Amino acid sequence: MKQILFLLVITLTLTVSSKGQDTTVLKRTPYTLKIKVDKKNFYEDQIGATPYVFPNNGMQIYPGETIYVEVIEENGIIKSMKAVREITKPKTTLTIKFSQKTEKKVYQMMMLKVQNPFPKNLTYEAKIFLLSNKKWVNTSIYPVMARLSGFETWTDIIISLGLGNWKFTDKLKAHKPTDSFAIWWLDC
Repeated sequence: MKQILFLLVITLTLTVSSKGQDTTVLKRTPYTLKIKVDKKNFYEDQIGATPYVFPNNGMQIYPGETIYVEVIEENGIIKSMKAVREITKPKTTLTIKFSQKTEKKVYQMMMLKVQNPFPKNLTYEAKIFLLSNKKWVNTSIYPVMARLSGFETWTDIIISLGLGNWKFTDKLKAHKPTDSFAIWWLDC
């Protein structure tokens, strides 16, 4: 009887403690990325099952993707970021959308939209992977004001965006990537 009671207590303890912290990492479902270049041509690539958010809070996003990111912050400092399937905590979830705009099947521009539900301005750094260069390039980003959305646009054809070094701030200056802003998601 004591053994059964002991096993029951252990099982309940493990069940309760395992539900206390969700350590699942949301990954994108593999798909074929297609980006319009002009009326006749497009870029195509196979995108694997990779995480949206890496352990260092860096992210990689492709045109056509929308990522919901729950942020845990303490006194204005970001402690963790986690991609989620849907918004269940609207006051602490960023919405990040990267899209390609076309008109009559002709490429116009790329657009990044970041919705900030927090009462502080949000800064981050970005790198873009250009189709023309086939390499990562720094790009300037404006802060996303408190409780508003920020928009960034590029006329270049961008295969992917790398986003990182997220911070809350009171400043409203454009944020230029630093030399230390390497391709940080490869360091994970």
